[in-house]
Amino acid sequence: MIYSLGVSNFLKEPLQAIDAHVCILNNILKNCNFDSLLYISSGRIYYNANSTLEENAYSVNPNMKNELYNISKLQGESLCMSMNNPKIKIIRPSNVVGTNAPSNLFIPSLIKEAVETGKIVLHSTLNSEKDYVYIDDLVQLIPKIISLDKYQIYNIASGYNISSKEIINEIIRLTNCKLEIAPDAKKFSSRQINIDRIKSEFNFVPTKVVDKIGDVVKFYQILNQN
Repeated sequence: MIYSLGVSNFLKEPLQAIDAHVCILNNILKNCNFDSLLYISSGRIYYNANSTLEENAYSVNPNMKNELYNISKLQGESLCMSMNNPKIKIIRPSNVVGTNAPSNLFIPSLIKEAVETGKIVLHSTLNSEKDYVYIDDLVQLIPKIISLDKYQIYNIASGYNISSKEIINEIIRLTNCKLEIAPDAKKFSSRQINIDRIKSEFNFVPTKVVDKIGDVVKFYQILNQN
């Protein structure tokens, strides 16, 4: 069983986020039989962490509304680990990029805007940076992680950050769109995620996400023609 329920718009839908990240999971763990269960958490939990190693301890602040996502994902992880079942695994993907259903995540939303309007309005600075992982890498690693009993928690990421400037330059090259940076743009960056575990266990070599932006652009260009 792969548990992939999640709510990205958690600030507007906090109750739904708790249901998706914790409550429905709780019902499954309590009432269902399964050979294995993979809980898809998030690399977002590392935003305020001192380390991105899987076994690191984390601190959260419930007084901050934007920490609800991290708290609920960590609660889901804690629930999984409390079962003392080695067949229950957890993965923490970084920001996933790929040609999938239309998405409001950062790179797809930029590409969609560029294709539909011919312009990108950026609300963060060009030197903002995150780790991005290509969706095919994620899909290929999941069955390997499910079948391996060595660890219960795995980061799935590229292991290096990519700047918004590098991403947007590629989108501009492919779409010839214009760029506008909002006056209130702020730098938003996340920690470089450690992927030593998946490199060691699976000889993982991450796909270069920037090289795949062209595929995502084509996906949105086709959607825009329909």
